[in-house]
Amino acid sequence: MLKRYQVLLDDWMAEHYQLMAKKHDVSFSEMIRMGLCSDILQATSVTFPKYKSKIDWDKLKKTMQAKDINEVMEKIEFHEFLSQVYFEARKSTELWTK
Repeated sequence: MLKRYQVLLDDWMAEHYQLMAKKHDVSFSEMIRMGLCSDILQATSVTFPKYKSKIDWDKLKKTMQAKDINEVMEKIEFHEFLSQVYFEARKSTELWTK
């Protein structure tokens, strides 16, 4: 379930997320969620070195670097990939609560 929060962003942050959202044809909110999940996964891998997520980081990197997302994957595949990122991030947060 999604909850609504008010978050204050510096102008450069908002501009970056707006640009990335437009580039990848997702909503601004979804782009922020993707960024947060990616950060959770990265922080978890640094804090808990034995933890290995099932995220294909090379695929994520190629997707973010592509001028057109369709060069890397279909839109449906991208949304499935995002679902996997969200799931893995949620799963990794369990390590922080132990």
